[in-house]
Amino acid sequence: MKEKLAKAIEELLSYARSHLYLRDEDVIYVRNLLLEELKVEEPYKGEIDEKAIAALKTPDAILDPIREGYAEEGLSVDEIDRITDRALGLLTPLPSEVISTFDGLYKKNPELSTTYLYNLSIENDYIKKSRVDKNILFDAKFEKGPMLEISINMSKPEKSNKDIAAATKKADVSYPRCLLCPENEGYIGRPGHPSRGNLRFVPLTLGGKRWYLQFSPYVYYREHCIVFLEDHVPMKVDGFSLASLMDFADLFPHYFIGSNSDLPIVGGSILNHEHFQGGGHELPLLKVPFLNTLKGPVDGVVLHEVDFYDTVLCLEGKDKAKVHEAALKVIEAWAHYDNPSLNIVSHDEEGRHSTSTIIVRKKEGNYLIYLILRNNRTDAEHPGGIFHAREQFAHIKKEGIGLIEAAGLFILPSRLKRQSKLVEEAAASGLSYEEMVKKNPDLQGFAGMLSSLKHGLTAEKYIGGICRLILDDVSVFKKDEAGKKGLHAFLQGTGYGI
Repeated sequence: MKEKLAKAIEELLSYARSHLYLRDEDVIYVRNLLLEELKVEEPYKGEIDEKAIAALKTPDAILDPIREGYAEEGLSVDEIDRITDRALGLLTPLPSEVISTFDGLYKKNPELSTTYLYNLSIENDYIKKSRVDKNILFDAKFEKGPMLEISINMSKPEKSNKDIAAATKKADVSYPRCLLCPENEGYIGRPGHPSRGNLRFVPLTLGGKRWYLQFSPYVYYREHCIVFLEDHVPMKVDGFSLASLMDFADLFPHYFIGSNSDLPIVGGSILNHEHFQGGGHELPLLKVPFLNTLKGPVDGVVLHEVDFYDTVLCLEGKDKAKVHEAALKVIEAWAHYDNPSLNIVSHDEEGRHSTSTIIVRKKEGNYLIYLILRNNRTDAEHPGGIFHAREQFAHIKKEGIGLIEAAGLFILPSRLKRQSKLVEEAAASGLSYEEMVKKNPDLQGFAGMLSSLKHGLTAEKYIGGICRLILDDVSVFKKDEAGKKGLHAFLQGTGYGI
């Protein structure tokens, strides 16, 4: 193992010279840091293939032998990641150097700066691209209605709504306080808190406060970025968050940016720290046409009804202050809107229930503020949420429907790869549902998929159809007559008459 580590150190140094901007003057110093870190007494004296290393897109070919060696010694994946991430962190430019390079490129073109940080995050293995590339991606197309995008994610564990809600009540006693605090940069990690030894981010000023831009280690889509506030404060949908989103759109008009809702069930997976998600991908929601365009109380700003499965409105205009004013009026009106006949109750003895998921982009000089109306109330019939996926769909998706899913890109758990294959085998063998579950108990709930496959539907078609039904469940104003009337009544109350 020592010989293997010694060789890997020389290969990593060569890799860093060609990919991570390591200067020749710093090689001896960094070599000694790596020798100490990996507990190797002296450098490797053999030859390495520098030409082949320079051609690498990621350091996996160098790291895999190390990972295999540590795995044979009984270390877990998380423990091995902490070791390799720390090594790559030592080879990555210091945060000040990354910021300086980013800022220099931004002055030339904002796209150059984000491309630099994104590529650096892949090349230094913060984004573990080899794992992400194992994700299963497909489009779900329908005879009527917008398409959806489906990702069976092989690189991130599944969370339940209970896990997410419990995290909001957890005492803040650890360092770093959460996965989105600035103190994560270079942090070695611990059980329950993954390594961030090779993380790099850059500072931004949004809404008059300091935020940071980094890329998601899971990259659900092209250039999937995370923008987090410097202060460890809970997520909140208000005028400040909206203004910060619009400032980001000014700085990086080639990206969309969005904020998850600020409540469990309808929010994101981390509610304890204010943050946004964005990137270079065009989510399905952002491709669909508008149904109606309405003028309202703010001159120069129109409101569009968006032709999507959940309830989405879009405010559009060129004047930043006016668009902010108009969008905030709708956000605040929805936060206090009640329509018990449609199960919409904004507040009760349990607290607040209505909020919005916000997505902002700039197009041809116009600000577009997409508001996905959300409500997280539960009742005896819907313990997981009245406007959440029905319990019968938990076999496909049990996590909260956050910004990405609400905008049409479903991130589904890795277990579905194995489970779908087992159901396909059961359908091909003519097994009954009871026989299938007896043979594979974790296929409980897959009766619909089994029946669909027996009638010629593919697993992908079945999964896509369920995801569409989930978004129908999420919609606060259903697409029936009662829902349409309710939506129009709500819009009239905000000054947008039909």
